[in-house]
Amino acid sequence: NKMMETSTDIEKQKMIEDFRAGVTATLRSWTSLRNAVDSGWGGTNSQEKADILRQSIYEHLDGTTFPPKMDQSDLEDALVIYMEEEFSITLEDNSEKQIADVLLRMYEDCFSDKKDPTLCRKIVNSSIQASESIGSYPVQVQSSEHDDDDDEMEDVSETTSLDTQTFAAESLFGGPIIDQKRQGADLPTRQLGEAKMEKAAPEVDGDGFATISSTKKKKKQQQI
Repeated sequence: NKMMETSTDIEKQKMIEDFRAGVTATLRSWTSLRNAVDSGWGGTNSQEKADILRQSIYEHLDGTTFPPKMDQSDLEDALVIYMEEEFSITLEDNSEKQIADVLLRMYEDCFSDKKDPTLCRKIVNSSIQASESIGSYPVQVQSSEHDDDDDEMEDVSETTSLDTQTFAAESLFGGPIIDQKRQGADLPTRQLGEAKMEKAAPEVDGDGFATISSTKKKKKQQQI
């Protein structure tokens, strides 16, 4: 039935948009990433590097499979490597664990049989409220086991009027907007942890991420 297929496709696309909006809000809440961009530790294109990180997450967690293509350990490692290679940061606060956990919980909610974008919408709402109140994104993405309580979800319905597609395409920290054409697979996006373009092609492990040699780590690294 073509009508049923069309309805399913629309529902799936909407779930992808909710998830990507949640990814955007979660990365904006990541203090280590925001500090790295604000301080220019990734050079003059630090904002773009943050957006490339998000784009790579979109491509790895694309909603086509469940369980996802990456487990939490792989995602944590990829985040650590990307921050080291692109921002010269050694994460010491274990924040990558929290970020990976939130990303994968949102993914499970959206693309398992649950098909529930509530957590994504809650995090997006928190991000918007924080940006409106103090012009920043110090969003608390941790949630308790009681987050499903109705009284805690009263305001989630407000996101129904939010253009999640636009929210998910906006630059994380004010950099140039990524062309929508790059959202697809037509143009390659540098992967999490992948070596910079001018470097020799890196060795790639079974998960598609560049392997990092300890001898290649930058001599001076910011520590968080």
